[in-house]
Amino acid sequence: MKGARWQAGLSLDRTAAAVTAVMALAAVLALAGAPRPAAAQAILRGIVLDEDGTRPVPSADVELVGERRRAQTAGDGRFELAGVAPGPHRLRVVALGYRDADTTLVASAVLSPAHRIVLARAPLPLEGISIAPGRFGLLEASPAVSGTVLTRADIEAIPQIGGDVLRMLRAMPGVASDDISAKLNVRGAAPRDTQVRLDGMELFEPYHLQDQDGALGVVDLESLGSMEMITGGFPADMGGRMGSILDMRTRPPPAEGKRTAAGLSLSSVFFSSEGTFAGDRGQWLATARRGFLDIVLDITGVDDKLSPRYWDGLGRVQLLVAPDHLVSFEVLAAGDDGLWSDEEDSGAHLESNWSSGYAWATWQASFRPGLRAETLVSAGHLGRDRTGSLAKPDDGVFTPLLGTVRDLASYDFAGIRQDWQVTVSEDLVLKSGFDLRYGSADYDYASSASWHFLDENGRIGTREDRSRVETSPTGYEGGGYLSARTRWGSKLTSEVGLRLDGLSHTGDRDVSPRILARWDPGQRTSVKASLGQYVQGQRLYELDVVDGETAFSPAERGRQVAVGLERRFAGGLSGRLEAYHRLVDDARGFFVNVAREINPLLELDSDRMRLDPTRSRAQGIELILSQEGEAPLAWSAMYVLSRSEDELEGIWVPRTLDQPHTLSLRTAFPRGRSWQVSASWQYHTGWPATDQIVEVVIPADPGGEAARILQRGFGPLNRARLPAYHRLDMRATKSFGVGHGQLELFLDVFNVYDRVNLRGFAYNLVPSGRSWISRRVPGEELLPRLPTLGFRWVF
Repeated sequence: MKGARWQAGLSLDRTAAAVTAVMALAAVLALAGAPRPAAAQAILRGIVLDEDGTRPVPSADVELVGERRRAQTAGDGRFELAGVAPGPHRLRVVALGYRDADTTLVASAVLSPAHRIVLARAPLPLEGISIAPGRFGLLEASPAVSGTVLTRADIEAIPQIGGDVLRMLRAMPGVASDDISAKLNVRGAAPRDTQVRLDGMELFEPYHLQDQDGALGVVDLESLGSMEMITGGFPADMGGRMGSILDMRTRPPPAEGKRTAAGLSLSSVFFSSEGTFAGDRGQWLATARRGFLDIVLDITGVDDKLSPRYWDGLGRVQLLVAPDHLVSFEVLAAGDDGLWSDEEDSGAHLESNWSSGYAWATWQASFRPGLRAETLVSAGHLGRDRTGSLAKPDDGVFTPLLGTVRDLASYDFAGIRQDWQVTVSEDLVLKSGFDLRYGSADYDYASSASWHFLDENGRIGTREDRSRVETSPTGYEGGGYLSARTRWGSKLTSEVGLRLDGLSHTGDRDVSPRILARWDPGQRTSVKASLGQYVQGQRLYELDVVDGETAFSPAERGRQVAVGLERRFAGGLSGRLEAYHRLVDDARGFFVNVAREINPLLELDSDRMRLDPTRSRAQGIELILSQEGEAPLAWSAMYVLSRSEDELEGIWVPRTLDQPHTLSLRTAFPRGRSWQVSASWQYHTGWPATDQIVEVVIPADPGGEAARILQRGFGPLNRARLPAYHRLDMRATKSFGVGHGQLELFLDVFNVYDRVNLRGFAYNLVPSGRSWISRRVPGEELLPRLPTLGFRWVF
């Protein structure tokens, strides 16, 4: 798809009809849900703070003693109990890492400021201490996960296309991605190096719209209660990937009754509902989302060849079958249908269907004090079906004269994982476990492409390239680990672990030792460090048949070291400084399109190239400053100095998304009000680029009407640089009560000042005397200014 600014025609004028429809629907909902006169009732508002009086305490349980009314504090520490009788009420506040607090607050029928509740810190249990560097808590956090950079309020305030949680993670340090893709390149690692998990289940294909480089994630933000991202060295119980871990957990139900949410924007519609049953021993959650980017492109009049459609749904039921035994069942399904037709430009046509489904059951048990186990049994399926063609008889240089693709692939798996934890004493915790998975894949791929070429006699000819791969590999993959976490006095904690991983279809067997340590010289300061080896094998579903591969590559092996310093200052200011270095031996080869054009049939482009690095490395320093607490203005600033490279034929070459300098600023104002305006600005060094060399060759015997032939070549890989990238996004939200619920209207503006950011260069031929030369011009452009209007209703 030449010219990725396919939204260039999208403006406020062209979306007037859609905007009006959304506003009208919101007004109808507001009128329909208008509250009726009722007896005098009061609202009890409060904010729970750390003992320093400035840092909010999220995820604290607030209970009205004797009244069976409960609430949970939000990311800014605030809570609200509506419909209570005016007068004094006794409250009990419980939060991990703090001593329980009992207090009496007075509820008033008149709007009054939030009551302040200050909690005293209590020693955390050993297993609850965050010990890994590069570990960040998101959505709802607790002292167990230090270094929280994005609360739920922060994430919901971030302006972003489609409200997608994976795209929002670009605000995290060390994460690089372009405007089109939601795939995570963390600290120089490729997206395949990140493990994405939901409630303990690994998601092998966590992205929608794979033909557009994975533009969205398959898990809706509305279904999530917490996330942790580990970008540094992770402990031995996490294996299989060497780049990073994204661990997502579904949200808990409300303390009483049920919670339902629905929303509509110019890109998707969603619905979620959750509640309890069996006397609050059981909980359920159901979410569904339908994306209609195809409809948006149609009603806004954007002249584009892309028609993407996607959907996903999640269901979870859990039941406390005994006081110490919790059983849960979950299902996640997602699907995409795409149509891409670019007959005028590249002569291309593609129809595709992608699907994924996961089902898993989890049993969490405590057999006696200090002995816990968790067992997860899973099964699932991945599938894709792509049929495409190219017809560009006047080219034969950048794309084939003629080309066809037929791509069918599937992957089915079943597995079991078990984890044990034994608390030997207050200062020693042992952990062990294993995971085992059997899988079978099926590939049926065929492609053909014809090209112009000059034969040895200087005559123009046509060659045809064909590829045919049909294979059905099967095999086992598994791993086991053993680790010990020890507290040495009141200031030092360490964890030493050993992991064994293996794949039957590659014959890999690898041992990975790891050590992590945390030192707390003061109450507000902590230093974390990690050193370890990490192994990543090629999974059955990762065979690159579209590029003719028929055999799996051996496992990659890497070593990582990371050191981080965290400090909380007075007034809610906190800072974090971290350095890391990763070196990967036996790096796996991969294919790239060096021109970086957006084209769902990338395997047929003439810029397709295989790279076989002997090693790869990434290193950097990250600095984060953030302001929390009761101040109406919340802000954060992040700077990253980094480098990521591959060693190719003895030369270190920058990776595709290498960005040596990254700066990000984020702010939201005011906090805790019915309306809010937030802004996010980011800057980074332009990505590497490869110069193209297009030559005009006059054949010895032109033959017929042909007078010349073009030949395409490339200069040194990634030696050029695109212009610097920068962008400002803004979001305005307005919330107000509707009946017993809350209605939120929002307006996002992506790329407010319409910065033209490039994904790659283009090259034109211009005459120069009697010859022609190739001249670099702006080419593939990223997204322009893009407004999105919508609403979210929670009741």
